[in-house]
Amino acid sequence: MKILKITTHWTPEEADCVYQFLDDLKEAIWQRYGEDILDMYKTIQDEQQAEHEECHFNDEIPF
Repeated sequence: MKILKITTHWTPEEADCVYQFLDDLKEAIWQRYGEDILDMYKTIQDEQQAEHEECHFNDEIPF
């Protein structure tokens, strides 16, 4: 696991600059990988649904 140390004493201008950068970075990543991310979530959802459908519960009381 990588530990990221972030300066905790920023000016409001520095904090705003970082905040805007992260917003721009998020948008750039979404533009490039958005469809792939959505496909990944769809695959995960489909796999979870298939696992749920395969799971058979025995609701009968054994006595």
